[in-house]
Amino acid sequence: MTPFTIELEDRLRYSPAVRGLLAGWKSFRVRNPGSDPQQIAAAIDKLCGAARLAADRGQLLRIEERISELVRRLNGATFDWRPFEESAAKRRIENAVVLKPYISEREKGVVYISFEYQWIRLLQNCDIKEFARRYQLVLSPVWAVPHGLVNYVLPAIWPGKVFCHLSDPNDAEILPRMSANYVVVPLLCSSWVHPDLYRPVPYEKKDIDIVMLANFGKYKRHHVLFRALRDMPRSTRVVLIGQHNGARTADVLRAEARAYGVEDRFELKVSPPDAEMLDALARARTSLILSRREGSCVAIVESIFANTPAALLEGAEVGSRQFINPSTGRFLREQNLAADLMDFIAESQRYTPREWALQNKISCFGSSATLNRVVRDHCLKDGQEWTQDLAEFHWRPNPTLIHEADRPRMASSYQDIEDRFGISLGRPPAAPGN
Repeated sequence: MTPFTIELEDRLRYSPAVRGLLAGWKSFRVRNPGSDPQQIAAAIDKLCGAARLAADRGQLLRIEERISELVRRLNGATFDWRPFEESAAKRRIENAVVLKPYISEREKGVVYISFEYQWIRLLQNCDIKEFARRYQLVLSPVWAVPHGLVNYVLPAIWPGKVFCHLSDPNDAEILPRMSANYVVVPLLCSSWVHPDLYRPVPYEKKDIDIVMLANFGKYKRHHVLFRALRDMPRSTRVVLIGQHNGARTADVLRAEARAYGVEDRFELKVSPPDAEMLDALARARTSLILSRREGSCVAIVESIFANTPAALLEGAEVGSRQFINPSTGRFLREQNLAADLMDFIAESQRYTPREWALQNKISCFGSSATLNRVVRDHCLKDGQEWTQDLAEFHWRPNPTLIHEADRPRMASSYQDIEDRFGISLGRPPAAPGN
């Protein structure tokens, strides 16, 4: 690989013209699927792929209309999810937590599930109507745009409303177009960070200039930093923290850095223990994310609570951009990245990210209160009872109850779901001694 080939591929991937052509071609190739539910589902799935590529609002709305027509034609019919998700048959949903136990027919329980591929396991393996009779569902989509087969089908077949928070602020407009059954919750996937996990250090003890907490996927665009490092002082201390993403291993990342001649300009930590990652984040003067498009990006909010100002690229479609402001960080110009980074490092002491985050209640505690209010108010308006609030929870990295005292009151619902539906929620218990 060479810098030219790396950057050409990247340029084509994000070119509006190329994306528009691909979206049009993918959409054109979807023919009338007839009346078979499996074929209708396959057509919806292909059109969702086109929607994710759409270059402008007009093209997106046209594709969305075709998808909606097919969803109406599906009319709640069931189909096999396994061709669309290889883990569909699994009966454990790891990224899930019970936030409220089932109390009565007038007061349902509440279950939270993140990651779309985990929603599919619920649809594939249990009686949805019976599940909905006992539990409200809160969903968490995780990518930059929510156009996906399950995102359309689940609210269409669910008997009642489905609560769904955002991966990107734009989802607040998109979700209601996808289904009138969505109740939008004004929170992001990155709204569930626990502030007490982060131990800021005094500025004079910060000894890392830039930390980049990102997996090794192409969409994280490490090569943009490698290019900038060629124009930055060799004394700049950079730490990259991440894990492999498909075939993108640490060796691939090092090879890219070698192509730019900067393989010796950073420290690479591959899947380090949590304590080591948290320590590096707190010791950094700045943190950096170079994606042009992804989901919420929890690393931005983690950096803010570590009291390390965070940077995104100008125009980045990253959900956590709504948390970047003069107190928490800044937006950088990709074509002037080296100069902007050096300026950011030099000015980093003036930022107060953690103070701003605590004052504006963007942690798991403030978000739990917001979610509780939205679900409670909807249930009461719908004529249901409300005698228990939702439990507070955070993501680390899965949704997890914060207070040990909440676990006993949820235990009966975990068991009820397993006995009644054959579905296990949450991570399996650790082996004795672990």
